[in-house]
Amino acid sequence: MTGGQTVVLLLSVLVASTTQVTVGFGFALLSVPLMTMAVPTREAVVISTILGLLTSSFQAWHGRRDADRTLIRRLTSAALVGLPIGWLVFTRVPDDVLRAILGMSVLVAVMLLATGLVARGSTRLDVLCGALSGALASSLSTNGPPLVFALQARSVPMRVFRPTINTVFTFSGLLSLVAFALSGEIESDAVVHALWSVPVLLAGSRIGFLLRVRVREEHARRIVLTLLTLAGLSAILAAIV
Repeated sequence: MTGGQTVVLLLSVLVASTTQVTVGFGFALLSVPLMTMAVPTREAVVISTILGLLTSSFQAWHGRRDADRTLIRRLTSAALVGLPIGWLVFTRVPDDVLRAILGMSVLVAVMLLATGLVARGSTRLDVLCGALSGALASSLSTNGPPLVFALQARSVPMRVFRPTINTVFTFSGLLSLVAFALSGEIESDAVVHALWSVPVLLAGSRIGFLLRVRVREEHARRIVLTLLTLAGLSAILAAIV
């Protein structure tokens, strides 16, 4: 890896971890497309899953008293259905195609989040979103949007939203890593690059905690959507060029 690629990788982690802690989601949505400018798509997914597991598990533990355990059980159970499907996509689809799918999925997520579309909360919606999140977790590591959609449909307050969604992230991330390991998709470079990024991850998380109490939620969301749009477009362009 060149010096420039290392800088891109570390900046991707810094921006994504700051975003994740500030608004409760967005780590993989930002980090994976940005990382693909420095490393192959599959490696970016593995690195993001490793680092995302660290930040999501910490946030899940930090807010565990406010987490909605009923929703967690329902969403994680549904995610089990989607995880094998996503794993098949991850292991069978060519890297450039995977990168294009990644970019398009991020842009679709931006459109859904930007429109503020809110469905009526129901068990059926929870199960559908949970299964979709599982498939996205093990294929692209970008499983946030379906979970955000399901929790918004139930008007979950932010203090409950953060630990609930991060507990599901932790569950899906752990199982995805196990699947990647069993299929031989975790290479030494990905592990080394993830370890390099841990100090930057911690720095970004610290910045996120500071911003959380200073930045208004609606302003933070606008910034996140702008960053996601740029990240999604960059992934699509990289796949084409």
